[in-house]
Amino acid sequence: MSLQTTCYNILASYKDAQSHHKASKYFDVILVTVIVINIATMMLSTVPGTSSQWGTELHIIEVVSVVLFTLEYILRIWSSAAAPPLALASSKDVQLHTPWQKRWYYLKSPMALIDLLAILPFYLSMFVTLDLRILRVFRVLRILKLGRYSRSMQTLITVIRSESHSLVAALSVLMLFTVIAATCIYYIEHTAQPEAFSSIPASLWWAVATLTTVGYGDIVPITPGGKIFGGLITILGICFYALPAGILSSSFTAQMQLKRDRFKETVRTALEDGKFSDHDANHLERMRALLDLDEEEARLIIRLLQHHHKNDSREKDS
Repeated sequence: MSLQTTCYNILASYKDAQSHHKASKYFDVILVTVIVINIATMMLSTVPGTSSQWGTELHIIEVVSVVLFTLEYILRIWSSAAAPPLALASSKDVQLHTPWQKRWYYLKSPMALIDLLAILPFYLSMFVTLDLRILRVFRVLRILKLGRYSRSMQTLITVIRSESHSLVAALSVLMLFTVIAATCIYYIEHTAQPEAFSSIPASLWWAVATLTTVGYGDIVPITPGGKIFGGLITILGICFYALPAGILSSSFTAQMQLKRDRFKETVRTALEDGKFSDHDANHLERMRALLDLDEEEARLIIRLLQHHHKNDSREKDS
């Protein structure tokens, strides 16, 4: 195995690595620890008095973290040329991939962009004068690096990607309805409250707060027509603003059910020969980890399918 392939497997999540699983797991733990320390350092730097008392130590942690993140980013780009076909998005891309095409494919991926944004502001501050507040905002993006090691986060990203058209349609309806609500309340309340509802753009704040049923109370209608309209908008907001949540929850449930079905198919395949060896058990455990299924749920699925397989065998024998 080449050094490039070894590096690729170590940098990959240990659940996805095809070899060097122990080294990959240790690397994951180290990198997650660095990310958590870096985020904790950023949060502590905002505590009054902490920056002046521990400024040097906090800066050292920041520099060391950025150096490690930079090395990780460079190694990921270099080793991405050794990515196996299964790690790529589609068979069409696999057929066209040369080592540099694989690297470009990785550079365009969401996690690579997050890795770049995690280190880029630090280096830009050396050459370009930037507002430190902007840099601090970009630093918090480093917490998104943890998404590489969270199956649940990856499932959520998959759900958002698969339901992107439905979400865009639902958000478009929400935006349209918000503008209509802001326009109506402006003409209803402007005469009574010219300062609170000074314009339609200013009324958008009331529309959003009311449609989401937050109701901060800083801007409220006082006319009878405004109160009736506000109550109607609140009721409708429960229906309309539940659309994106319903789309995401149903799709997330479908994704989890798909994972369970894939695990069941794997168990059925392992039981076809009538034996359940240690190799089968290890393979199923690896599949369970890859699909991010609960251990108790996986054991229950295996027991149920084993029971069904025994009953089917008895019926055939009889």
